[in-house]
Amino acid sequence: MSDHVDSDENSSDSSYTKVDFYEVMNEVPEKYKDKVDELNKILQSKNQDINRLRDLAISDGGLVISLIRLEAWKLLLNLPSNDEQLYPFESIKDHPEYRQVDMDVRRCLKRFPPGISFAKIGLLQKELIAIIMSVIIEYPDLKYYQGYHDVAVTFLIEVGPKDAYHIMKHLSLHHLKEFLRPTMEETSYLLLHVFPLIKRLDPELEKFIVRSGIGTIFALPWLISWFSHSLDQHSKVVRLFDYFLASPKDIILYVIAQLISARRDEILNTECEMSSVHMVLSKIPESLNFEKVLVKATAMHKEYDLSDFKQEVDERALLEAKLLNDQREENAKRKRIRRFANQEQPIFNNAFRYVPIWIRPRMRFGLLFFGFSLAAGLWAVFKSNNN
Repeated sequence: MSDHVDSDENSSDSSYTKVDFYEVMNEVPEKYKDKVDELNKILQSKNQDINRLRDLAISDGGLVISLIRLEAWKLLLNLPSNDEQLYPFESIKDHPEYRQVDMDVRRCLKRFPPGISFAKIGLLQKELIAIIMSVIIEYPDLKYYQGYHDVAVTFLIEVGPKDAYHIMKHLSLHHLKEFLRPTMEETSYLLLHVFPLIKRLDPELEKFIVRSGIGTIFALPWLISWFSHSLDQHSKVVRLFDYFLASPKDIILYVIAQLISARRDEILNTECEMSSVHMVLSKIPESLNFEKVLVKATAMHKEYDLSDFKQEVDERALLEAKLLNDQREENAKRKRIRRFANQEQPIFNNAFRYVPIWIRPRMRFGLLFFGFSLAAGLWAVFKSNNN
């Protein structure tokens, strides 16, 4: 595109050599060395076995190392070679969404690798803003949402700005498309599928969660950021990204259901009340074995299709819409009551409101005393006239 520019800051070489590979091989855990060696052979082969690559990305440990991900992620998405550059700063700073993106990026310091300099963080933040804004400018129908930057920064750290931009463009038109709509209606509807999935796994657990009234809001950050907003360890985040990129688009809903099921005892031992259940569910324990969750999610996806739950989800959507409408009506009723209570009072009371508050007690006492004095005087005059 003519208004794109190239720069040293935004350049990245996505190819790697055998020398690069064997230099990092010493850092690979022993149990994954054979796997990494097989992954390397696939990437170096002229006839790359994408199906096998996909199976390895889904299986225990995922793609293991960043050097593999540099090539494998693009292959899993079937992305062609691309030399497109990020939009220059001058063309993004005046965009309506720039300010919000800039604020979100400035706040996501915990997502950057520990131990790097402030100068490097500043450069990564600048690149991250450029990636996000370049996608938004490229596709004006897309609406930025908070959490999108968490996904983008993961790809930036792993593959560099140019490839991260390439990947985010693709995901924004496919995996993340529903989240980039002007409203969150499609996203909310999608999340409702979690309930019937949990119900198939554990009816008692599903009833408990529904009865607590928590809804699906606790799982929203998981869905729209691919868990990257909720997990502190970068290694766990990229492992999940390996899995999501190699799996069907809707697999994350099955992961959410299995994750909740894995914490069954902890949830059921909580008070069945919205805030209590939300406190438990919204925090993912570091000790959670995601590998077991992913294995079960894959098996469940093969057993159940989301279309199997359409009627049930539609009924839940209608119920939630009714509850939301009832809540709005109740709020409106309360506002009307408050307005009625604050309507104009008698002239005396209305005028009394403008008297300084520290004078009001004295005025009340003075008026009371004056009233009694006046009544006593009138009674004395009346008594005297009668005599």
